[in-house]
Amino acid sequence: MLTHDDRNMPERRATAAFPIGLILLAICAIFAYLAIGGAMLEGETGTVVYTPPIADAPEPR
Repeated sequence: MLTHDDRNMPERRATAAFPIGLILLAICAIFAYLAIGGAMLEGETGTVVYTPPIADAPEPR
């Protein structure tokens, strides 16, 4: 039975289930996002960037 003094007391037994569950849910969502994105890009070719040879580079001033 609650008394008048127990009404605004802080929580005595805090649980870590909510923050840990939230972190695991975020990790699973990120993993699913990367897996689905990787599967969609599997058939595409990547962009290739060629750098100029040393002889074509301008001389330092």
